[in-house]
Amino acid sequence: MRFLKNHWFGFLLSLFFGAYLVVFLLVLFAPTKDIQKRGFTKCSASLYNDLKLCDRSSWCLLKNVLINNWCNVTVIGDGVSAWVKGEQSTPWANYFFEPELPQSDEPHPELVKFYQESTDLPRQMNELKNKNKILEQEVLKHGESEQSSGLGLE
Repeated sequence: MRFLKNHWFGFLLSLFFGAYLVVFLLVLFAPTKDIQKRGFTKCSASLYNDLKLCDRSSWCLLKNVLINNWCNVTVIGDGVSAWVKGEQSTPWANYFFEPELPQSDEPHPELVKFYQESTDLPRQMNELKNKNKILEQEVLKHGESEQSSGLGLE
């Protein structure tokens, strides 16, 4: 009890920074891209939109980061609340999940262009491997000739 009486301020600061670190790590390792905008995704999106309007103001930046942290804490609180009510199986199910990513059936246009221009990729790869071997041999020969000429000069 005497320890707590003498070090209460440091204890409170440690609790605060520990809680902040836990929230930071949860947000760091949670999925960031989701079609349904579940979990911390909506907080990050709103932070991004708010920061675009800040005009490099430090106070605006600090205010929006604090609001974003509060949003993240409410997401965690919502998960615990839904778990207590029996609406989800674990307290973290609303922010640790398998994200739904947009599925595109069409390949990227640059990839299509590359495959149209490169009709025989295996042959081109073999040619590159052969050129690489020849280049390595030339470099080794050149290095050996420099070493032998360098030894003779010393």
